[in-house]
Amino acid sequence: MKQIIVSIILIFSTSVCVQSQTTEQASSTNTDEKALLSAYKALISKNEQFLEANHETIFGTNTKAFKARIDSLKNTETALVNSFQNSNKSIDPQLISGLYTETDYKHRRYQLLYPHNFHRYTGFEKKADVPSDYFENILADSFTKPDLLQSSAYERCINYYFDILSAKEYKFSHLERVPLKRLDNRYEAIVNLQANQEIKDFFLKEHFNANIWTYRVEAFDDTYKKALTDVKNEAYREEIKAAIKMGKDRRKEASEIRTYRVVEGIKLNAHIFYPENHTPSAQRPAHLFFHGGGWAIGLPEWSYGSCKKAAAAGRVAITFDYRLRNVHGTDIKASVSDALAAIAWVRENANTLGVNPNKVLVEGFSAGAHLALIAAMIEQPKDFGVLSKYSSKPNALILGSAPYDITGRDVYNVDYDPKIISPLYLEEGNLPPILAFHGEKDEMVEFSEFEKFKDKMLKSNIDFIFRTYPNAGHFYFRETTKTEAKEEKELISQFLLKNEFTTN
Repeated sequence: MKQIIVSIILIFSTSVCVQSQTTEQASSTNTDEKALLSAYKALISKNEQFLEANHETIFGTNTKAFKARIDSLKNTETALVNSFQNSNKSIDPQLISGLYTETDYKHRRYQLLYPHNFHRYTGFEKKADVPSDYFENILADSFTKPDLLQSSAYERCINYYFDILSAKEYKFSHLERVPLKRLDNRYEAIVNLQANQEIKDFFLKEHFNANIWTYRVEAFDDTYKKALTDVKNEAYREEIKAAIKMGKDRRKEASEIRTYRVVEGIKLNAHIFYPENHTPSAQRPAHLFFHGGGWAIGLPEWSYGSCKKAAAAGRVAITFDYRLRNVHGTDIKASVSDALAAIAWVRENANTLGVNPNKVLVEGFSAGAHLALIAAMIEQPKDFGVLSKYSSKPNALILGSAPYDITGRDVYNVDYDPKIISPLYLEEGNLPPILAFHGEKDEMVEFSEFEKFKDKMLKSNIDFIFRTYPNAGHFYFRETTKTEAKEEKELISQFLLKNEFTTN
């Protein structure tokens, strides 16, 4: 919810036009406008801090109480702009109008967010008491004026509206666990919007520019072909072509890309990074990576940096595609199946990859850490559709911000007990050595999940090493101190050395 509108200064201050004024008058006007922008920015920050601190109280209440609270915040911002407008007649009307637009669409977005947060804060038990055309009413009159595209708040609000439309029958539910091909649905929602063509073209272009960083390039195969016809603006079409080209070109960093599985017509790839002068007979340790993204988003390229470091250290590094909810409409169990298949594939192809099948280190972050861990705990891969005679169990694990309890999450339309993919509920058995990291202020995976798993490990004979960070959240590696980061690096080095994954 932290969305302080810093960009507004750039958007609107450039539109200031001083006409027929003396140098002194121009200077005064400029000072007034700077004062307005400064005061507006400060108020936005204050309101958003209040919203962040009281998020559950505001979004978890009934519709009437929510609207009263959110309207009061909007009124403070509108009143501020009004006061400057009334006392400083020389302020550019375009600046005033722009600030009103920013305030308006920022608060319309809060209204869009309400049903999903209400569902979440009521334990996924209740839906918000809103009419069936709730979202449409909020954005009435929003799609006929291309000038609105100059507002960052408008763009952000409308983008979230498309995310809502992509959820279709689940649009009043919490959106994180929607079992639909939301990426394709989102594209179709923009195309089918009753809107000015310039507005549609803009958001279609942004659909590719933004999401190419979140999904593998194959996810856009069908919609890319459509976009070359659906988008009328030639410059935007060129931007879309450039985005797809970039998505393909970035893969050149990998030494090799091979298909490890074809399931339900979906081709899944292994992105391989070999050490320098590597040969198939080298029998090096394998270092496998599974990206995060809530089993819904993400791409192997997120792990390219880690793969390069592992390859430079002498390990064959591989990062994998796996089926994702937003792309394939699958649930977590399908992602688990792909992870099991990927690890087995590495062992099956150890001779051509040049790896030691008895030295397979698997590392993951967030959802990827869950996949790495659950692969070590599943005794019967065939129950997940993996029939390989090769083992799917890692020889060592490095986990970052792993989810340990899937039962506590909102999972739609599954025909199995989520406990079968929840590490907290599975027998630890003969788990490999584990090195785990977790932020104590994790806002996505409750720290209590980690603590329960840690206690379970410490009561067993598992080689379990961990480090937690009191002042860090889910992305702990961005928030640690220099001392903590150095310690983390040393722990990893010691873990690799102890378990014979170093080659130097």
